Amino acid sequence: MANYANQKRIQLGHLGNIVAKADEKEAFLPPTRWDPLKAAMRILNGNAYKLWVYLLSWEGQGYYDFSPSNLSKELSISDQGARNARQELIDKGYLIPIKDGTYEFFPISQTQV
Repeated sequence: MANYANQKRIQLGHLGNIVAKADEKEAFLPPTRWDPLKAAMRILNGNAYKLWVYLLSWEGQGYYDFSPSNLSKELSISDQGARNARQELIDKGYLIPIKDGTYEFFPISQTQV
């Protein structure tokens, strides 16, 4: 254990409680590289990171119809917080405009590639 001021140890080992079975409908992510996750954690603020993870959960659907009021309910953020999160994803290269009101989501920032 490294020695840092105010360091506390957190025991891990309960991942099995959230790992989805192969045939489970609520499966979330396939095995995922840590580098893009950590990059998003570093680059994005709290609400933008919430939206980023939420968009990952829609991957199998092929699209997500952005709704600030829906995100307000789903993620416990305000409508304006949802709009700001979307704008931050645009500004930081995770959402790229492709045509009128349609964006493409990239889990790796396109400004970082």
